[in-house]
Amino acid sequence: MDNELIYEYSDELNDDFANNKINKKSLNDNYNYFSKNPFFHLASFLFRYLIAIPVLWFMDVFIFRVRFKNKKVLKKAKKKGYYVYSNHVLPLDPVIPPVMTNPTKFMVIVASHDTFSINPIVSFLVKCLGAIPVPSNTKMYKNYTTCMSYHIKKKHRILIYPEAHIWPYYTGIRNFKSSSFRYPFDDNAPCFAFTTTFKKSKFFKKPSKVVYIDGPFYPNKELERVEGVNKLRDAIYEAMVARSKTIGNYSYIKYIKKDKAS
Repeated sequence: MDNELIYEYSDELNDDFANNKINKKSLNDNYNYFSKNPFFHLASFLFRYLIAIPVLWFMDVFIFRVRFKNKKVLKKAKKKGYYVYSNHVLPLDPVIPPVMTNPTKFMVIVASHDTFSINPIVSFLVKCLGAIPVPSNTKMYKNYTTCMSYHIKKKHRILIYPEAHIWPYYTGIRNFKSSSFRYPFDDNAPCFAFTTTFKKSKFFKKPSKVVYIDGPFYPNKELERVEGVNKLRDAIYEAMVARSKTIGNYSYIKYIKKDKAS
């Protein structure tokens, strides 16, 4: 490819190319996943629908140049809460699905602690948009899982990036663990795979984004929990790998695995 950038990696599961230089701070063990503050809920509603969604829609369409394919399958879970799993290829990935698929249906965005470490204002705004932190210990985990189940019962959506780390413009699907698939299995909730691919642009240096949606995938409750979770993970992973091989998935950045000896 002309002027193709090259990134080197050694650990597919743990290497991160976000380059955000954020000093990550630890969160309180009793992190409040359920705010009861009426002023927060009002501010969240106003910010989300009067400011964030219009602005982000404009950015998604005209700056990031995002298109979605096969959105019709989401109608199969129209009256249900569901989980969304996606590859993580852009820092602003999380703001795209909530706005471009169904902006009136609330979406919880599972985010790293980095998101809550920038400054208090940004932390407040991302909370307004639905972001919640990944638990870092067992004390947080209990409230976290309760939060997930609550939103599914409320027929909301939950967005998870099982790859965990950002690899900008990566055209493959990295191997990911099955741990985040325990939640839809326990909640007996449908899942969708959102796979971001890239299309070379005639007018811009960076490629445009094409997101394919597949599903719904349902957990098999007849299986033992561990086997059922792994089966669900494999179904999502295979769907994403198949979409990543779409003809024309443009490689803007090339990733090369480093030699162990280097």
